[in-house]
Amino acid sequence: MANQTVAIGNAVIALAGNNDPFNDGYSTGYREFYGERHCSLFPLTSYMIRDHLMMIINESSCSDLWKAGRVASWIEALMENCPQTFRSFVPEKRMSFLYV
Repeated sequence: MANQTVAIGNAVIALAGNNDPFNDGYSTGYREFYGERHCSLFPLTSYMIRDHLMMIINESSCSDLWKAGRVASWIEALMENCPQTFRSFVPEKRMSFLYV
């Protein structure tokens, strides 16, 4: 039987088994980010990100693998939905200036 995997960006994460909690945490974090996108959590601040991730990590009722999946997918969704581009470009070619 083939191992299940989760793709995060260009990385492929091999799950430890069919019931690996990483996968459930991954699903939760991704849905959570997009659900919060329409709530008062945005715009994000560095303190809000820190507090949110620490809340996940300190959750005592969840396994460490579940927490890792949730954090990984939340960060993936954050990068995917970020208004800034993560592409390299020369600013002069993309911006126009009015010279007087």
